Amino acid sequence: MLSGKPTPLLASAIQASDKSCTRAKFISSCDWPRIHPKDGPVTYTIGPMFRRTPIRGLTLVALAAFLSFTCVEAAELPRENIVLRSATSVDPARNTVVLPLHRGKANGKTVWYIVTDSSDRGDAVRRGVVYSPLLKQASVVQSVTQSDEILIFVGAPDFSRTRVFVPGPKGFPPTAAKPGSNVDTAYSPFIRINAGTTVLNAPILATGDGPFDVVRHTNTADRVLAIDVMERKVTLLLSHGFANGREVVYFSTEASDPVVATVERATYVPSLADAGGEISIIVFVNGQTGAGNPDGQGLEYAALSGKLDQEATLSNAPSLRSARNILVAFPTGATATTYSPLWAMNLAVWSSKAVKAKQNVLQTHQANVYKLLGDEMLAGANGKPFGPVGIVVNCPVVGYLDEAP
Repeated sequence: MLSGKPTPLLASAIQASDKSCTRAKFISSCDWPRIHPKDGPVTYTIGPMFRRTPIRGLTLVALAAFLSFTCVEAAELPRENIVLRSATSVDPARNTVVLPLHRGKANGKTVWYIVTDSSDRGDAVRRGVVYSPLLKQASVVQSVTQSDEILIFVGAPDFSRTRVFVPGPKGFPPTAAKPGSNVDTAYSPFIRINAGTTVLNAPILATGDGPFDVVRHTNTADRVLAIDVMERKVTLLLSHGFANGREVVYFSTEASDPVVATVERATYVPSLADAGGEISIIVFVNGQTGAGNPDGQGLEYAALSGKLDQEATLSNAPSLRSARNILVAFPTGATATTYSPLWAMNLAVWSSKAVKAKQNVLQTHQANVYKLLGDEMLAGANGKPFGPVGIVVNCPVVGYLDEAP
């Protein structure tokens, strides 16, 4: 179920060294790793963000990844464009977001989690997270307890698996797909604290007390690019998409299907399929491909041009591409009260006529999608009516690039 060819559900649905450059605000320069003399194993301090976070016994693979870090012109998102207000840095050019990191416990072991959404407006404001009223409808919720400001989780992900993605002849569906993490039945990213009524979106992103593997992700989620437990910060890989015709950035933490979890670099959580309270996300299957193609979009595009076969690291993050999905709601404007981070996948397939005529161009607004469906330029998956295919993804939004959706 977790490896090999795509699951029947999804398969049937689709038949650096320039030191003059500037990075995001939380990194002040293109400093290279510095080696400090310590008793015992050599301690590497990786860049300004990690000055107070020694990583002992860093593997040569991890060190090489940091040494090959290519400086890309920073594109720090203005604060007024960030809807996940607790984020301390959002850099769409580098595909990174930095969020507060929280320490918890699960089964007697240390876990590290983030909070992105709250079902209570006042609580969302206090935490600096997104107000997501539909979270109250989520039925797959983990009950956690709080002791001395530490949350005690019932379940946690297992990040020790090796993520595998092998593109198929057209990129998607893949020849093989295996998510890098899965969970026991007790885990859900959605929690209630001490039997309260507020539901939080609090995905666990790492386990243990370190050192943390942010290259092969053996104890971190596949989107984790850096962890600073002293400063309580985590850097995650962003995805780009659209909402109401505007470009937005978000990230995925869990998915109910193993192939989608692999594509999204997310944790495989089968129970999300029955979570409830989800809204639609439009995912194209056969959009145009090519890394430099401005009309590139969809699962084939991500598989062929997004480097899905590579692990995400700080070094390659700027070159990783996502499917450029369309979100039908966003926590701004008219759709704010209908927003939820739980997204039900709606697969859209371009007709052969549209592909032949090269009309399968980039789409950014759901209204255009519905018009194309009416014109029979698009169809649902496997010739069926357009609609949910039974796959749910947890995708917290972060911000918008230009104008609010």
